[in-house]
Amino acid sequence: MAFHLPVTGNDASAGRLPAPTDVRAFQDEAFDQMTAAWRSCGMWFTEWNHTGVLVRSDHEDSETWRWVGRSAAFIEKLASCAVALIQASEGPQVEAKATYETMADGALHLLCVPALRNRRLVGVVAAVALSTDADEEALTRAAQQWGIPTAEARKWMQNAERIASDQLHRYGELLRFSVNQTTDGERRRDELAILTDNLDDTYEELHLIYEVSHVLGIPQRPHEMLTNVCKQLLEVTRAESVAFVLNGYEFDDIEALVRAAGDEKVLHEHVVCDGANCPSSTDVLEIARCLQPEVDQKSRHLLINRVVDHPKLEWARGWLKHLVAYPLEQDGKQHGTFFTLNCTDKGDYTSVDVQLFRAVADRIAAALHNQHLYDDLADLLMGMLHALVNSVDAKDPYTYGHSERVAYFSRALARAIGLEEIECERVYLSGLLHDIGKIGVPDAVLTKAGRLTDEEFDQLKKHPEVGHRILARVRQIADLVPGVLFHHERVDGRGYPYGLEGKSIPLFGRIICVADSFDAMTSNRTYRAALPLSMAIAEIRRCAGMQFDPELAEAFLSLDIPALFEEATTDAPAGSDVSRMGALRRADPALVVDSPSISIPGEQ
Repeated sequence: MAFHLPVTGNDASAGRLPAPTDVRAFQDEAFDQMTAAWRSCGMWFTEWNHTGVLVRSDHEDSETWRWVGRSAAFIEKLASCAVALIQASEGPQVEAKATYETMADGALHLLCVPALRNRRLVGVVAAVALSTDADEEALTRAAQQWGIPTAEARKWMQNAERIASDQLHRYGELLRFSVNQTTDGERRRDELAILTDNLDDTYEELHLIYEVSHVLGIPQRPHEMLTNVCKQLLEVTRAESVAFVLNGYEFDDIEALVRAAGDEKVLHEHVVCDGANCPSSTDVLEIARCLQPEVDQKSRHLLINRVVDHPKLEWARGWLKHLVAYPLEQDGKQHGTFFTLNCTDKGDYTSVDVQLFRAVADRIAAALHNQHLYDDLADLLMGMLHALVNSVDAKDPYTYGHSERVAYFSRALARAIGLEEIECERVYLSGLLHDIGKIGVPDAVLTKAGRLTDEEFDQLKKHPEVGHRILARVRQIADLVPGVLFHHERVDGRGYPYGLEGKSIPLFGRIICVADSFDAMTSNRTYRAALPLSMAIAEIRRCAGMQFDPELAEAFLSLDIPALFEEATTDAPAGSDVSRMGALRRADPALVVDSPSISIPGEQ
């Protein structure tokens, strides 16, 4: 058992001070409080660690004790007592018993008490006190042996507190109790610090999960959602960068994604990465490809804290040190993989880090799964709506595709006036359904060649109200009904079915009115040929303030109408009249001639 010789005293040159790395049983404040309490009883304290190394002593006591602390012989005696107690305390059942010895011909009492924590020895407290049996002759001999001036020793004998030999056991028990209380206090302090750290970590974890859950609760597309999640993760966690690889609808595996890596649109839709030293999308895809077999075998996560030892990632060793991969799986469906790459403090990922990221990954997987279900439901709904609308448009070959184009133009106009994107999509749906009421109009009226009679036109004018009755009971699309019911109203009050004026016409109705009229003018009818774009534009401008809301007309005319028409006719159903017309315009604009016969919908 090793120990250091003279280590105490204020004068560092008088002895070797304990190394700052020595393990101590007590914090400085606890040791100072304990020694201050016992100093009034005349005791001088030293602390030894569990290996027998002197780590500190009471340097605030009398000058004489500091002289004593400089004596190698005296310290060696303390060390032998401390080491003996340490050796006696070895084994699983350590007992906190005090030991007693006398020094200097009975002039000094030496007490050694073990410091235990959880029944394990963490140090020894060795205390020295002057005995009531000490005589001047014995103390003088000891002073000479320890190098203390005789006059100083005699002065000390006159003023120092003394402990009677028959009270030594009592003091030893009190000292043992004091040491035990101090070590228990230190243990509770450490446990409280650990608990506080855990609470801090838990708070950060809960806060992160709350923030991520908030982000996931906002309606948004997967790429946008994961971009926001990346920012939240990088603010709170140790991850240097984070990345997501999403499984695409048009791709069955990640290898296909890697093969398509030259397509930036594909990368944008399927890879999200952010953070310091963030790798390229191609590198992220390559990591996913290399690790996919291992990730598939792991139900929760794949932890690699030494990338340098992983044979499949040899190509990334220059910049990749650590990573964790989390499969984003919900109800048996794999939606992608979530990666945390490197640590900001250059350390390894711990179980706490993995647990936090796994909690986030579970929520992301659930959100992606819900989005997938929502997309499937939305696709089903849109498919049914398109089928219903196309069945109505198909009644008249001249207007086939009309509702699709009106919806397209309506959404473009809604965006032009600055509506939120979700509102623009609702305008699109309203435009798609605007003529659904024509299902109740006789085919003979819809497909009649030439102008309608007043009676036939009255039948046609009922289609907005028929559409309203069809859709009004569907709660989820109640906000679309105004566009269906009021798209033939005019701002001058001459429209139908109610003759509303100006702003009293709901916005959806005013928007669809412009889009519907523009498509009617640029499409062939039984009673006239399609107008050139220039004439249709002139009619929109001429009728602003009469048929059309002037602000909406101006916003529509501010669009790149030739490009908008090109997009709408390109996306029109194959074989439809407008598709053929668009192809003719693109091939030779001269094939579509001006026509002086203009008929604005609503005027018949």
